[in-house]
Amino acid sequence: MSQDRIAGIDVATNSTDISNIINEMIICIKGKQMPEVHEKAMDHLSKMIAANSRVIRDSNMLTERECVQKIMKLLSARNKKEEGKTVSDHFNELYRKLTLTKCDPHMRHSLMTHLLTMTDNSDAEKAVASEDPRTQCDNLTQILVSRLNSISSSIASLNEMGVVNGNGVGAAAVTGAAAVTGAAAVTGAAAVTGAAASHSYDATQSSIGLRKQSLPNYLDATKMLPESRHDIVMSAIYSFTGVQGKYLKKDVVTGRFKLDQQNIKFLTTGQAGMLLRLSELGYYHDRVVKFSDVSTGFNAIGSMGQALISKLKEELANFHGQVAMLHDEMQRFRQASVNGIANKGKKDSGPDAGDEMTLFKLLAWYIKPLHRMQWLTKIADACQVKKGGDLASTVYDFLDNGNDMVNKLVEDLLTAICGPLVRMISKWILEGGISDMHREFFVKSIKDVGVDRLWHDKFRLRLPMLPKFVPMDMANKILMTGKSINFLREICEEQGMMKERDELMKVMESSASQIFSYTPDTSWHAAVETCYQQTSKHVLDIMVGPHKLLDHLHGMRRYLLLGQGDFISILIENMKNELERPGLDIYANDLTSMLDSALRCTNAQYDDPDILNHLDVIVQRPFNGDIGWNIISLQYIVHGPLAAMLESTMPTYKVLFKPLWRMKHMEFVLSMKIWKEQMGNAKALRTMKSEIGKASHRLNLFTSEIMHFIHQMQYYVLFEVIECNWVELQKKMQKATTLDEILEAHEKFLQTILVGCFVSNKASVEHSLEVVYENIIELEKWQSSFYKDCFKELNARKELSKIVEKSEKKGVYGLTNKMILQRDQEAKIFAEKMDIACRGLEVIATDYEKAVSTFLMSLNSSDDPNLQLFGTRLDFNEYYKKRDTNLSKPLTFEHMRMSNVFAVNSRFVICTPSTQE
Repeated sequence: MSQDRIAGIDVATNSTDISNIINEMIICIKGKQMPEVHEKAMDHLSKMIAANSRVIRDSNMLTERECVQKIMKLLSARNKKEEGKTVSDHFNELYRKLTLTKCDPHMRHSLMTHLLTMTDNSDAEKAVASEDPRTQCDNLTQILVSRLNSISSSIASLNEMGVVNGNGVGAAAVTGAAAVTGAAAVTGAAAVTGAAASHSYDATQSSIGLRKQSLPNYLDATKMLPESRHDIVMSAIYSFTGVQGKYLKKDVVTGRFKLDQQNIKFLTTGQAGMLLRLSELGYYHDRVVKFSDVSTGFNAIGSMGQALISKLKEELANFHGQVAMLHDEMQRFRQASVNGIANKGKKDSGPDAGDEMTLFKLLAWYIKPLHRMQWLTKIADACQVKKGGDLASTVYDFLDNGNDMVNKLVEDLLTAICGPLVRMISKWILEGGISDMHREFFVKSIKDVGVDRLWHDKFRLRLPMLPKFVPMDMANKILMTGKSINFLREICEEQGMMKERDELMKVMESSASQIFSYTPDTSWHAAVETCYQQTSKHVLDIMVGPHKLLDHLHGMRRYLLLGQGDFISILIENMKNELERPGLDIYANDLTSMLDSALRCTNAQYDDPDILNHLDVIVQRPFNGDIGWNIISLQYIVHGPLAAMLESTMPTYKVLFKPLWRMKHMEFVLSMKIWKEQMGNAKALRTMKSEIGKASHRLNLFTSEIMHFIHQMQYYVLFEVIECNWVELQKKMQKATTLDEILEAHEKFLQTILVGCFVSNKASVEHSLEVVYENIIELEKWQSSFYKDCFKELNARKELSKIVEKSEKKGVYGLTNKMILQRDQEAKIFAEKMDIACRGLEVIATDYEKAVSTFLMSLNSSDDPNLQLFGTRLDFNEYYKKRDTNLSKPLTFEHMRMSNVFAVNSRFVICTPSTQE
């Protein structure tokens, strides 16, 4: 409770301090006043702050610090001291105390804004303090109220002059209407407080009026002294360029013009309304000036932003010229009036020295400049703190709004903005250089990327800076053109310039306005297309010709993707001993000679030596349990321009080589170990058929099953996946007109192969396939152990036969009891081993069958139709489907969506049966 009380006391103390500070600020500004007046000003200020504290302010509003500085400047001009200190110093101390209190910044900003308004109006309020208090209303209301106070005296003068009001009714009618309301209605006080004057409309009044008084005729009421009319018109002309005059002053907060309170009495209602209306042009002029000033911080950024600022200044210069012509015309009329040759009766409104410049003529003239300044302000406001393509896109959005003037204005601005952009594009596609100090070009160069990654990663698009009127395909062409020039200069060391370079640059820079054309059939687009075609063809000719890009792609397909079958077979045969050794005992130097021998012994010897020199064998870092098959791989080494083009695809080739090499490993185990050992031992173990016949039969069936699986896998991967897609790649490379088309087709070829080799699919497919391979290795180990036991038993039987033969030659027949018991014991142990071996074989077969079933399930649920068909081929006779209930179940709806197994006559399609009546 004590803490809550202390917190409450702090809040109350803080509020009291703030209230005292605000009271002293008001006294500094308005001076010491009556308590009632001071409390009224305090309440009014509190209401205004409460109403405006949460209002989002325009960017044109003054900041809190600027308001304080202007208040101090106005107070300093009074030269008034209190207690030895100036009023401005005292106000500054109060403001510092206010900032130290716990005051909301938004509330403090609103407070300073209203105090600035109070300071600006304090002198005028003192000048008119003796007048009617109703003059504290807005400017236009002050004029109307002041006119009511003098209406009684003006009625008599109008009657004498015979002036007719705006509705065509004579002054007598006005007098009669005024007579109905009584004398009290004529006075200003009765107009506000009288019961009869509480309404603005009177049924007996014959003309439209304010507070039961008729409106004056504007045409006749503006007939006043020539010098006064000239001053009013000159004040309006000055306001066009943001200059304050005798009758128009700027509001220090909003920046708009308002009527001078000291000179309101000299204006009629019509003149006041027209002046305020004409002053709007000056407000928008000041906004454009603010946006075109680089020191304000509201302008656009970069070279394209500077081009926009230059165009805004050009528009302002043209506008100033028009205003100067108005001023000259006004000066000529004044001079003519002094000389007595002014032709006031001339009805023609042309720019003649005898024509008088009036507010009505200014209203007719200012409409077009006002419309233009309003759109310039709107466009400049939308372009604040923007640069590059974002700036161009913002201005581009203002096109096609249905107004020809606005369209022409936006086109002129876009042409100016796109000038630096067109120069950057021409420098990039003609010289390969980037001149972008402000990072506003939509092509960027990454400094941290080396030359070897120039083609793929050095240059990229800066998408936020890409203008809306530059489509993505055009941006890619511009990117590729400059990138090709840098590739030719830095990697290929080609210094030749493009043909007709100067002509193309001249065409592009002279037609900058065509860059934002709706149809890409302009001369600028044609020049860009010409640069792209010439550069791309030059790069393609160099890479396909001297650097043999297509030959190297073919070599990588034959050796890294195992397309050269005889070479792979001889290589494995030469390295079979190294492949079975532990990884720590293998050295790359020994394998290099085996690789050269395999190249010389096969058709690979007829290949281009430049291709064969890029082929090498590497030994990866071994882990525990790794053998040669796990760490030996082939590598294709590229240098120079080829490295810049193909280096990014080398990791993909490395990933693809692993499953293909693993498949060759399984084929080698099946053919050179399991099957070959079975065929070689079948005749030798024929005498033991009764004991091992069951296991041998199951082994032969299991081996045939695995060989069928591996052969189908090899056929699918090597022929249907790699070979068929390679044929498609060759067709695309023959039709390609640019290097990008070849590289794109090659990248697509590799991605397709990744799917066909079960690399980029789900993890379950690759895992289940690896389990199948592990079961093949387990089978090879089981078979080695099985035949080892069989030959051990066979050798024991042969030894026993030899002993019997020797005893027969010596004339001793029969065996000893010890030998018979030993032999029976060994036979019993062998029989037990055969039973264990049979059970072990069944375990391996069961695990293999589960792995294959899982692999088939993954294929059937894949989203690739080729993998689905391959799963059907592996289980063409539904052998696994009958043995695994999961394969016989229908696919779920999710799996059907993934596998695209939809058919019109499918039982999963719900059909509504037709009803028969």
